[in-house]
Amino acid sequence: MASRLLSALFLATISLHAGDFRVGAARVDITPKDGTPLGGYYRFRGSAGVLDPLYAKTIVMEKDGVHAAIVVLDLSGTVRPIVAAARKAIQEQCGIEGDHVLISGTHTHTGPQQPRESMMDDITKVNSPAGLSYTSSLPGWIADSVKQAKARLAPVKASAAIGRAEGISFNRRILREGQKEAIWQPQKLTPQDRPAGPVDPDVGVLVFDAGDKPVASLLNFAMHPTSVGGGVKISADYPGVFTRLVSERHGAEMISVFANGCCGNINHNDYVNGKRRSTLELGTALADAVDAAWPQLKPVETFAPRIRSEQVTLTRRSFTEAQIAKAKDMAANMLTKNFGTVPMAETVCILETLDKKDKPLLAEVQVIAISDEVAIVALPGEIFVELGLALKKASPFKHTFIAELANGSIGYVPNQEAWPQGNYEIVSARCEAGSGEKLVEVALKLLGEVKKR
Repeated sequence: MASRLLSALFLATISLHAGDFRVGAARVDITPKDGTPLGGYYRFRGSAGVLDPLYAKTIVMEKDGVHAAIVVLDLSGTVRPIVAAARKAIQEQCGIEGDHVLISGTHTHTGPQQPRESMMDDITKVNSPAGLSYTSSLPGWIADSVKQAKARLAPVKASAAIGRAEGISFNRRILREGQKEAIWQPQKLTPQDRPAGPVDPDVGVLVFDAGDKPVASLLNFAMHPTSVGGGVKISADYPGVFTRLVSERHGAEMISVFANGCCGNINHNDYVNGKRRSTLELGTALADAVDAAWPQLKPVETFAPRIRSEQVTLTRRSFTEAQIAKAKDMAANMLTKNFGTVPMAETVCILETLDKKDKPLLAEVQVIAISDEVAIVALPGEIFVELGLALKKASPFKHTFIAELANGSIGYVPNQEAWPQGNYEIVSARCEAGSGEKLVEVALKLLGEVKKR
């Protein structure tokens, strides 16, 4: 009798939610202990103190038994081994298929480093006891965030809008008249200078309401989170301020999740006026853009999540014997001497490429669609803004959110035009020219598949 009652209750619950589009959201604190190796720069920094906490934030979506999860970490990025371990734990603990899970990093430069299986691991000391203790905990924290979010699934209505944040992001690659190579992050422009490319001022806003109460929002903008600088205090940088303010202004219980867009060549430095806005100013400006877009939110008709992913095999760059010899010579002293960011980045790239020359350079492209109007694209690297703009322009979806540094990272991914212009992002890129366009092509193919289904 008892078993029949339980079965009846179970069937009633299933019937109650059949056909509903449900969402649950959660966050788990992933702030490290003091002494944890930090990422973002070519030197060792052990964390000491906390400006603001770091989180693993998750939105789980479900309809008709199909689940999808979006997890964003307040970290410099993601690496494949940790993504694989987290997906495995999520599938075992939550019953959500691993390839239905998107895991990305905000790219804060004041959060823990993750192992890259290169000499960067020696430079940052990520394999120290403190580093290993942190990274070994990440898959469990990520799975816990998804587990909590799934437990909170409730019927929702979705709405979307596109805001604008003008004048806070800048292309950090500069072309100077009479000079072939781009200038990287100049202090200030001269009359002969111009940005090497555009910015993307769009602020994507996707809101999930349970009744009249927003329970989750997905926010999207393209800009490097480097406003805190190269210190040792932990901070989520401007994404932390941005998401906190959006929740405070529009729903105290709402989990606001920020996915960083294609910002490989975009930061917050105003090179025209030689100014740098503070973390608070940047987060506030973006929250203001969401405020302006909020009245423009339009309902979207949701369907069961449609997920597609594809592993793309890219070609690694090749180097001359002279480049290799120079890199080996510099590497012999890099742990004790600072040669500057650009030369060190090139050396790390060359030696890593040599070490992995027999291993394929795999890049996962993932797409999640929840409506004929809304799709999320995950790309595994620091993608140049031109590629993101091209992807959004050609997308069959009105609202295309792009999360970079997702499901692993292959490093910088420049657009074709940028390669001859050289400098930091080019010399540190692992993939060959044309790889970015290939990723966009695959993403558009997957978007077409989930649109036509």
